[in-house]
Amino acid sequence: MNIKAIMDRALFALSVPKCVCCKRRLNYEEKALCLKCSAEFQDFKTRNCAKCAKILNECDCSSSFLKGHFVRRTVKCFRYIAFDKLTPANALIYSLKRDNRQDVLDVCMSELALAVANSIDAPQSYIFTNVPRRSDAIVKYGIDHSEMLARSLAKHFGAEYRRILKSKAKKAQKSLEADERFKNADFIILDGRDISGRGVIIVDDIITSGASMSKAAALIRSLGSNDIVAASLGIAYKDE
Repeated sequence: MNIKAIMDRALFALSVPKCVCCKRRLNYEEKALCLKCSAEFQDFKTRNCAKCAKILNECDCSSSFLKGHFVRRTVKCFRYIAFDKLTPANALIYSLKRDNRQDVLDVCMSELALAVANSIDAPQSYIFTNVPRRSDAIVKYGIDHSEMLARSLAKHFGAEYRRILKSKAKKAQKSLEADERFKNADFIILDGRDISGRGVIIVDDIITSGASMSKAAALIRSLGSNDIVAASLGIAYKDE
């Protein structure tokens, strides 16, 4: 074992990382989830899409609502079950939002990268961007987790990342009813360069009603892209 490996293990031991789900202390070989919770997560991911019958991370089905707002394909990793903090999948998302842990980001990026690779040919040719986080949430937690995820994905595929949008939303979407979410999802364009002929992958942590993703997609469509893909860890809208 070289000096760097010894130092890495020493720093790991001092940080005392815990499983994001059960809070058990992790071993050096474990990332974000302990072996038990990781096994539950792997089992959870095998659920199928009710439309195409594929495993979710091999499916790119979009809801009719998202299709109506220029999102032809929606890449996802697993079904998001709202308000259930006991599932390893949800625990990963909650930690990604709040904790700024590199191991959590690495796991989430790997899962979404696999889903993107399963559904999209030549993802390196796409521009990666994200649904931006509200300014007050960035101040509170110190991070825009969706931007971090999108940047990591772009780097993984050797693609371009652009911070195209900024949020002007006043309230958290989760605190609102479905019909209020579309009004609350409010963005402005930061990078207005023409992207005609370029595909764009819009990254977010969760798609529930689709309000934020649809608003983001409409603005990006106005810049010229005619191939817009949503990419999300969790998907919560009902199958048709």
